[in-house]
Amino acid sequence: MDIGVFIPIGNNGWLISKNSPQFKPSFDLNKEIVMKAEKYDMDFALSMIKLRGFGGETEFWDYNLESFTLMAGLAAVTSKIQLYATAATLVLPPAIMARMASTIDSISNGRFGVNLVTLPNVAQATAKNSTYLCRSKRSRHGFLCPSCRL
Repeated sequence: MDIGVFIPIGNNGWLISKNSPQFKPSFDLNKEIVMKAEKYDMDFALSMIKLRGFGGETEFWDYNLESFTLMAGLAAVTSKIQLYATAATLVLPPAIMARMASTIDSISNGRFGVNLVTLPNVAQATAKNSTYLCRSKRSRHGFLCPSCRL
């Protein structure tokens, strides 16, 4: 069994709360977490993809780092932990994703992988000014993108 850490690339980590510590994501925070995970012999670090937060009073996940870029930076400062970025197939063209993955795999000396999802949730597909579902007019979730709505 592999044991890893799901790193906090979105603000306020994993708790939707006004009472929990409030913070913005940063490379330094994630670097510290992943380097500790590596020190304690964890097997992997996984970052999510988040295109839109929930808003509201806590602004939960309204501020996020980009998964592939963050993992490229972490690949350069770690030496043995596996690193996984998350890619939404309905957002990122496969050829671009493959090129980015190949580059990060080179930086990490073979320690990089990709976690593929369609979209994390319906709200992200309807993010303000979003048009990335237009190619097929209808996503796998059965809704139209904003520019295709009638």
